[in-house]
This record gives sequence, structure tokens and C-alpha cells, in this order.
Amino acid sequence: MLQIGNTPLVRLDRLTGPDCADVWVKCEGANPTGSMKDRMALSMVEGAEARGALRRGMRLVEYTGGSTGSSLAMVCAMRGYRAHFVSSNGFAEEKLRTMRAFGAQVEIIEAEGRRLTAAVIDRMIARARTLAAESDVYWPDQVNNPDNKRGYHGMAQEICAALAGPVDAFVAATGGGGCISGNAEILKQRNPATRIVAVEPDQVRNISGGPTSGTHRLEGIGLSFTPTILRRDLIDEVIAVTDADAYSTARDLAMRAGILGGVTSGANVFAALQLARRLGPGKTVVTVIIDTGLRYLQGDLFV
Repeated sequence: MLQIGNTPLVRLDRLTGPDCADVWVKCEGANPTGSMKDRMALSMVEGAEARGALRRGMRLVEYTGGSTGSSLAMVCAMRGYRAHFVSSNGFAEEKLRTMRAFGAQVEIIEAEGRRLTAAVIDRMIARARTLAAESDVYWPDQVNNPDNKRGYHGMAQEICAALAGPVDAFVAATGGGGCISGNAEILKQRNPATRIVAVEPDQVRNISGGPTSGTHRLEGIGLSFTPTILRRDLIDEVIAVTDADAYSTARDLAMRAGILGGVTSGANVFAALQLARRLGPGKTVVTVIIDTGLRYLQGDLFV
């Protein structure tokens, strides 16, 4: 089994000023497929196997923006399962190709102008639900699967082990809810004062109760509903981020900090820097570089 987890935790010295809290980023691009989703993919497959819900000869289906699909495709390839994923042309082409490279069948739901909307995600979910009704199929149903968030307990444990002092705030984009919830469960257990901050697109704010019918380019987040595994009770604040701010921050990360991440990672860091300015010196903010920016070189992020 390839090593999943134990990824680097890096302080963003060049993006913070003297009046800011320290900002640390968990560089999840160091995982085998270049994404934090390797953690939840392995957790969901192992959980299903342990329950007997996933057995030899079965097919695994899921809807995905590509990161979850790439991770699940890798695990399925290692475990000998067939994989069928529902995605969209609104996601990075590199992600779609990665799923296919691992042997998965990828079905595309068209997004007009390649721009994501909650309606596109809803159509992807509906198609996955139809496929799940077929025989010898297992659907992890990531947003309703507790194994998803359990897969991120290890990330929080790694963060706590790497830092000498307390984590004052943890900032994470909120898509399926696994990363922010799994981390929050451990971080709040270790230090109830840790502030958990969710990040969502400015135009699709289902967590904070804002508009949900807009378009955005923040891949993997901006659903039309609240996932059942999302621990809303552990979220202290929600920050909405525009496409422009996410793009510019992702570019700053590459050119000023030497960290190559995607646009949603840019949104995470933008929100973390905002919070760091509010908290001030002597505090510690941690966020996540969700995946490697190598997945976005064909798009308009790094042009």
C-alpha cells in the first residue's frame, strides 16, 4: 500500500505581515494522487469492505469533481474493483484524465461554458443514484458517509503533533464536509477553543444561508445542500471567497511561497490570511493545500 498522509506542514512566512497570526498550510499534494482525498477514499473503501458492503467483483460508482474520483480510482485499482464515476467538463481536464489513467470509466455531465453551478452537481448526483440502483454496485455516497470524515482524523493528529502550541483556528473549504468535520472533531477534542472556519464560494453560499444559484470556479465546493456528515455544530464562522480572490491567492502561493496548489486551495489561504490579520501575532492558523497545482496547468489559473 502506498503511504497516505504524513504530509508536510509549512509556515507561510512570505505571505503574512508582522501584525498577522502565523499561517501554516498542510500540503496534501504530497499524497499519492496529489490530493487530500486519498485519505477519505481509503477510509471509505476499507469501511465498506469491513461491513461487507463492498466485495470482490463489484463495481464502485460515485459522482466527483475529479479529486475524489482519482483517489477512489487509485484505491480501486489496488484492491481490484471496477470504477465508474460521474463528473463534468466544468472540472479540470487533468482530473478527468487521472481517473481514466487508473482505469475508471468517466461519464461527463455538461456544464455550460464549463462554469459550475449547484444544478450541475445535482445532475451528477442524480446520475450516480441511478447507477447505484444496478446490481453488484457499491456507492460510497461521500457526503453521507461517516467514513469520509473519519479519514481526516489523521490529518488533525499530524497537525497537532507538528505544532508546539495550540491551533487557534483551522480553515477549510466545505464541499462534502469530510475534511473540515474530521479535522474539527479531533482539534476541538484537543482544544475546545480552536476556531473552525468554513470556506464557501461567494456565489453559492449554502452553508451561511446566502445565494445558491450562482456560478463559480472553486472546484469541489458549492453544493445546493448541506451534507449530512458536515459537523455544523463545530463550525464557528463561514467566510465566502470570490473566484478573483481565490485565483490571485493561488498565484501568489506559487510565485511568492513556492507552493503550487489549485484554485480552491487559494480560497483556503485567502480566508486564512483574512483571519490571521484579525487574530494578530502570537496566534496560529492552519489551513489546507487541497491538491497539487499540477492538476490545473491546462486551465486559466496559471496563465
